[in-house]
Amino acid sequence: MKKITMILAVSLLLLTAGSATYAADTVTKIGYIDLQKIMLQSNEGKQAKTALEKQFSARKKELNEKKQELEEMQKSLETQSSMLTRDALMEKQAEFMKKRDAFLKLVQEYDKELQEQDGEMTKNILLQLQDIITKIGKDGHYTVILEKSQGGILYAPKEEDLTDKVLKQFNEETAKKGAAKN
Repeated sequence: MKKITMILAVSLLLLTAGSATYAADTVTKIGYIDLQKIMLQSNEGKQAKTALEKQFSARKKELNEKKQELEEMQKSLETQSSMLTRDALMEKQAEFMKKRDAFLKLVQEYDKELQEQDGEMTKNILLQLQDIITKIGKDGHYTVILEKSQGGILYAPKEEDLTDKVLKQFNEETAKKGAAKN
């Protein structure tokens, strides 16, 4: 019985020592980045935002004018409602509803187009960031790098935040590409 107990104890000791060695070789290192911060603070992100704002500023002005027109039409309807015949009132209300529906449809079209343009610009920036993030991950021996808001990170030490490092490297690389184009 003592012999079996001794064999089990030695086996357990060897098994535990082997597991400890394996665990020491496979250290998990996790980093994270804040893509929203990178999109807002990177030179490329700022340029994309400016381009979008410039592209849609005329449309925004057009929408504001149409909105003002609708508001004036509604006020006119309210003040004239007691003076108009029922048929005339219904006709003006129908005209108002038609213009309002056209306005709402235009707003939806512009919003959809803006979202598509924004998505395309974001996608292009993310593609450029992928190589940088991969390089930082490999060089830093990270097992995984998560995105702060989408990764569901509730807590992580500030030392594992790679956002500023990625942002700096991204700005440097895009500046080099911009200089090479000129």
